[in-house]
Amino acid sequence: MSYNITVKEGNLLSEPEATFIVNSTNTKLLLSHGVSMAFKLHCGIKLQKEMLARIKNLQFALKKGDVVATSPCDASNFKYALHAVIVEFSRDIEDKEKLPTIKTVYDALKNIESYMIWHSKEKKEQKIKLVLPLMGCGLSGLNKGSIIGLYKSFFLREVFFDCEVVIYGYTREDYDMINEILI
Repeated sequence: MSYNITVKEGNLLSEPEATFIVNSTNTKLLLSHGVSMAFKLHCGIKLQKEMLARIKNLQFALKKGDVVATSPCDASNFKYALHAVIVEFSRDIEDKEKLPTIKTVYDALKNIESYMIWHSKEKKEQKIKLVLPLMGCGLSGLNKGSIIGLYKSFFLREVFFDCEVVIYGYTREDYDMINEILI
């Protein structure tokens, strides 16, 4: 089986009946800008509290590429939020080192896939639906074409589980670019 890719325009949090929706976040799991702020508004303040409790219980510091799962809290259209750490949140690090690279997004995709594999085996769910934005392309400034190309190579691989991947372009231009590169 391979991933089944769908492209949509608009707010990824409007997607119905998703298994996982991806949030691009920082190493402190703070819901502050862009997609993260949309998660905070959609899922409620309980989500931020759950995320902070998760980071408090970790035995290690989060790094770029890590992924943390939470419940959807007040949202009813998906089962789990996957918070992909894209940006380093630290005052002790130079600004350019805080920003993501293509490798950061690749590492996040591998970790997201690990959650989907676990879910497929543990929950014995036959069909998984993953919804994600163009990670790292907002305030972090990664090149959208490069991220879409990465998504294309990553999601055109064979996997043993059935998964629909819904990639959202927030604007019409993003949507058109995703379609042009992916299809």
